[in-house]
Amino acid sequence: MNITQRVELNRRFAEVYQQLKEKGVIVKNDRQKSKSAFAENIGTKGHIIDLFLANKRKITYEQAKQLCSTYGVNEAYMFQGIGEAFGTQNIPDSEEKLAMALGINFSPNILFTSIEAFASNTVGVDLLEENEHFHIPGVKGDLVAFNINGESMSPTIFPGDMVICSPLESNTEMIDNEIYAVVTNQSVWVKRVQRCFDRHNNWTHLKLVSDNFEEFDPFIIEIGEVNKLLKVSRRLTNLL
Repeated sequence: MNITQRVELNRRFAEVYQQLKEKGVIVKNDRQKSKSAFAENIGTKGHIIDLFLANKRKITYEQAKQLCSTYGVNEAYMFQGIGEAFGTQNIPDSEEKLAMALGINFSPNILFTSIEAFASNTVGVDLLEENEHFHIPGVKGDLVAFNINGESMSPTIFPGDMVICSPLESNTEMIDNEIYAVVTNQSVWVKRVQRCFDRHNNWTHLKLVSDNFEEFDPFIIEIGEVNKLLKVSRRLTNLL
């Protein structure tokens, strides 16, 4: 979802929030209907709602989906500005049906896994049937996503962020100093990667460099240890 889409999504959120107040769904000083209760129902906190309304932060795709599910908001309105926020129109009951109704190509193309499973090869890029998938509008291709542990790539990538990665068709596509997920039998490292060559100009090792270089030293691994090399193409940040 690009910046313009996020801005429009946030604007529509503010309109929906105001309508929910007018309907008596959100009521100040009512424990069950308060702003804090509303925030909890969509996966955030009351002070974050204030930031959304002040346009100092943007509601996430996942929070907007939860808003629609919990409060009966029309997804076509929320995500595309089509129709009314609330109404009696036939609203598709799934993301796929919504996309079809709007004429959008839909494919749950992002494989989500744990970094531990990914490292142990119990989950692979080609094992697409038995694992959880999701879709982000405008993001195409067969991709892999997992959450980041540790602070070695701060301030570029923070703990709890999700990275979305695209597999390389060949390791020769790698570009020095860009960020990759380097997968071995035991580990997954998300680092800036540099190629290392021997005196015969054979590519023999990778140098893995952290953006938080003051606390984490670079290290080198043999290219033969690498099972997969994936380009980190997007980062989803946890704003809570």
